[in-house]
Amino acid sequence: MATATVKDINWMRYKPTRAAEDFLGDLRTAFGLPDKATAGRLAIARSLAEPISGSILLNPDIEKGTAIQGVHLFGDDADLWGCLVAASVPEIISEGTIFREIVEAHWHRGAKLLQEDYVESGKDDIAFLVKLANLVPGSGKFIEGWQSNGLTTRPVTRPVAISILVDQEPWQVNAAGGNGLMVISGRPGSGKSQLALDLLLQASRQGVRFLFFDLKGELEDSPENPQQQEKRRAFLDETGASYIRLISEGLPINPLFRGVSSAENAQIASETAHLVRCFASQLGANQERVIKEAFEDLNNPDIPSLAQSLRDHGEDGVALSIIDKLDSFNIFSPAAPSVPIGQWLSASKVIDLKSLGNDTDTKALVVAFILNIIMRQLNSNLPVVDGVQPLQMILFVDEAHLLLPKEGKAGLLGSLARQGRSWGFPVWLASQDADAFVTRGIHATDFSELADCGVHLSPSTLSDTEQKQILGQVLHKKVGVGEGVLRLRGSLSVGAIRQFWRDKGQQVDVKQSNS
Repeated sequence: MATATVKDINWMRYKPTRAAEDFLGDLRTAFGLPDKATAGRLAIARSLAEPISGSILLNPDIEKGTAIQGVHLFGDDADLWGCLVAASVPEIISEGTIFREIVEAHWHRGAKLLQEDYVESGKDDIAFLVKLANLVPGSGKFIEGWQSNGLTTRPVTRPVAISILVDQEPWQVNAAGGNGLMVISGRPGSGKSQLALDLLLQASRQGVRFLFFDLKGELEDSPENPQQQEKRRAFLDETGASYIRLISEGLPINPLFRGVSSAENAQIASETAHLVRCFASQLGANQERVIKEAFEDLNNPDIPSLAQSLRDHGEDGVALSIIDKLDSFNIFSPAAPSVPIGQWLSASKVIDLKSLGNDTDTKALVVAFILNIIMRQLNSNLPVVDGVQPLQMILFVDEAHLLLPKEGKAGLLGSLARQGRSWGFPVWLASQDADAFVTRGIHATDFSELADCGVHLSPSTLSDTEQKQILGQVLHKKVGVGEGVLRLRGSLSVGAIRQFWRDKGQQVDVKQSNS
């Protein structure tokens, strides 16, 4: 292409036709494709695999669906997709708009070809997949990652910089030597949620995926609130994140797994039972033991079978009620149809837990189960490259004060905060109270002290002693409405905080963050 660059490809917005969107939506459901972008790439690839005769461009009057930004459609491979699309037509593509039209045409054409493939395969799922696999010479898999439990997308190896205060130096999240941990505190109405959304959008625009645990329903669908609806739509459209509202919808993953040996399985059973006890305050030592024994009896553990195993062991008390609640709410998938955690995390996710109401124990346990399986199954160290720690996905826990009181027993978030960065999973925590980041117990952690970056929007609620501990010093400057205190690299700054409704994640200059 003469003028369209990789940056242009990433920033353009591409619209499938309505017909393609409808069919690929059905295909996603049938085959467990993680998101719209994956289905779109599959369709485009199917079209690219078929020679073109004549013009490929669409009739301009054809009905279009919902747009998706190139950085989400193509991921880290925009350069490769750009070359493949450019090579698919005889003429030189000299304008970005022409490139977009060709991509959309391939999207539509590929969806039609996939639909024909499915019909020709007798609508048999296995025959359909075999047909697709045979289209790729020397390859036994057409959809990358389906044979792997690991992550199906490559980590981001470029510097990723996040601007927190307006007109202030950004923070490079993945600079070598840090832990990527960020803590955000602020009382209700201080702008904490709007800051969180803006930070996630900034990361998303630089190709970084996120898993956002929305414990208070910040992004819930509220038809009676048009302003909130517009904010929700804009955030989900811009980031390409999928939204899951528990209990209305379950998660397609199974948080339980068996070890390869009896000794390893006994250890996993013990850790699982202990995790349940840590995040279920009413559970005692005897119930923990019963959960461990029930788990060890399972060949292919999942939440439904664990609940049944507890019944088989004669348990009818609190241990069963906790697991049975997860089962009856359909929070997690049974083992057989579940999606591997790495495949599920191939795109950004928002998990809305507001429907669980005031049941903070269940909220905390759901989050703990997900974080635990990420730690156990995706804990591969990623080496630093040119001073950059590769990023897989940001793990953001909003309303973290609901989990932190139990943290001193489990040490889960503390372990992730220290080790998750080397695996490509930095942790960000938001809480109403800054002092909640200082936990107690055998796994006590001062997250404020540990964090590379701390943002505090209500410092006046802290005593002088607490300010010294959390901010590193007593703050004498008044913090106004819409302002916050940024603790970064050991120094404090006070200024206006970014807000999603106003700043919309405007991309920052990454080079600034290398100083």
